[in-house]
Amino acid sequence: MVDQPGAVVQEDPWMSAQALDRLLKMPLLLPRIHTWPWWFPALKLRDPLVFYLEACLADPIFGKTRVMIPEIEWMNQDLLMVEKVNYGSLIEITVFGQPRVQNRVKSVLLSLAARHRENRA
Repeated sequence: MVDQPGAVVQEDPWMSAQALDRLLKMPLLLPRIHTWPWWFPALKLRDPLVFYLEACLADPIFGKTRVMIPEIEWMNQDLLMVEKVNYGSLIEITVFGQPRVQNRVKSVLLSLAARHRENRA
């Protein structure tokens, strides 16, 4: 046991304690941006659905660092691009995927936007 004063600590030959400490202190890698998932066929990139929302609604819907976008993409089997336009007062949301999925995602995001507008007012 390590807690006993006379105990001998055997180090793992694969990883020392200092190396583990260094690994734990390293920052986490950010997710890649715009990497197409394996399940997404390139044919669905032809007709994207584009709509706009107020920029102040982007953080409540997608998170401060847009962490919700990959989850939304995975759940709906679509791709989302969220970009600021018009000097930061609007965000452009581009949805790639099947038309019914595009409409569903747009409907969900507009419903979330309406709910956040009501809560903000």
